[in-house]
Amino acid sequence: MGWWRDRRGVVALAAAYVVALVVLVVGPWGWALNRMTVWFYVQLRYRWPIAPDWALPEHYGVLLNVVLFVPMGALLVLVLRRPWWWVSALAASASAAIELVQGMWLAREGTWLDVVANTLGALVGSVGAAAVSGLLRRRAGSPPAGPPGRPRRP
Repeated sequence: MGWWRDRRGVVALAAAYVVALVVLVVGPWGWALNRMTVWFYVQLRYRWPIAPDWALPEHYGVLLNVVLFVPMGALLVLVLRRPWWWVSALAASASAAIELVQGMWLAREGTWLDVVANTLGALVGSVGAAAVSGLLRRRAGSPPAGPPGRPRRP
């Protein structure tokens, strides 16, 4: 049995992710995160010149916000056993709440672009997890997941 099928393991991983996300969001890391974004820009633009000419440090910040929420989408699909679209809507709401808290009560800047990037990341993670889960269920010969109380179609 893989770790993704052991509910306790997935819940523990999700809890660790949430703790790390809270520490990242509420901590005084704004300057350090900006420096990390510039570091990625310099590395990919000059040291290993694989980035396009038009990519600016701000674009890396958006990309890092996308990457930050990919695990959230995947873990929520596995823990809550909800469809990808439901998880993506939940993650969008969580992201909006995070940005609101950052903008109103913390010494951080909350932006709607971050909400869009976070939601995109959660969408990628949730669709990926739903697709992999469905594939693994089909390979194992398990019936596809569906709403309870409804008969499956032949």
